[in-house]
Amino acid sequence: MRFGWINAVNAAVVVFLIAVNLICARKGIADSWKSRFAAVNVFEQIGRYGCMALMILPLTASLEFGFPAEWRMLAWLILTVLLLSVYAVLWTRRRRGGKAVLYALAIVPVCLFLANGVLLGHWALAACAVLFGVCHVMIVYENNHDGIA
Repeated sequence: MRFGWINAVNAAVVVFLIAVNLICARKGIADSWKSRFAAVNVFEQIGRYGCMALMILPLTASLEFGFPAEWRMLAWLILTVLLLSVYAVLWTRRRRGGKAVLYALAIVPVCLFLANGVLLGHWALAACAVLFGVCHVMIVYENNHDGIA
């Protein structure tokens, strides 16, 4: 399966992630956490927005997305549906789930971005996912351990 210079399927995935976050923010479920270290906040945002942009726009020599093998496309489809479903369910359990749910909410989108990067062979996306994941988990940790990082 090949995508053109814009991956509309992954654009829908990004819109879904943003919509879930907006709905939860509007209902007062989502917290807006920051690190006390400015660099962590900056790198988290670079990773986050880098992931969202690179899910939609390829920055490769051919300027298109594609799977080198059919099994990768099948794995991508299964993982994308599974991780988006888990993400939505986790938000419904946010208030009563404790710290484990908070960490899962931080890790699931990172897994989604990383899986897309690896399965599509889009290494810039995978690198942004790692950057986002490290910084995002650091922020969750910092905000759940009384500011002690």
